[in-house]
Amino acid sequence: MPAQRARDPRGPRGRAAEEAACRTLRRLGYEILARNVRLAGVEIDVIALEGSVTVFVEVRSRSSRRQGSPLETVGFRKQARIARAASAYLARRSGAAARLRFDVVGVDWNEGRPLCTVVRDAFESPF
Repeated sequence: MPAQRARDPRGPRGRAAEEAACRTLRRLGYEILARNVRLAGVEIDVIALEGSVTVFVEVRSRSSRRQGSPLETVGFRKQARIARAASAYLARRSGAAARLRFDVVGVDWNEGRPLCTVVRDAFESPF
């Protein structure tokens, strides 16, 4: 009998965080182009347009702040991976916006309700 993989408990919470982040981004005027895009071995949570700027959004969630803010979890290594995937995305899309930006949405949970914090231009591409 094949071994069963344990279910990742972050799955439903992560999906709920991404839904909350997208609702917030739409309310702020972003046009969501794609979600959960896998390129260069990295998943980009959200790709959006804000005006003429292509925005690559990393969504981070924490169930509590005991280990810090979700925004604090996007370190240099993660930034470089997201930037590499963004570069691959832009290389495959002719006519994609020449301007790009990296935003992070931190989702905190307060009594089961998501509270989203959007950080525009959270980091620059190391490439």
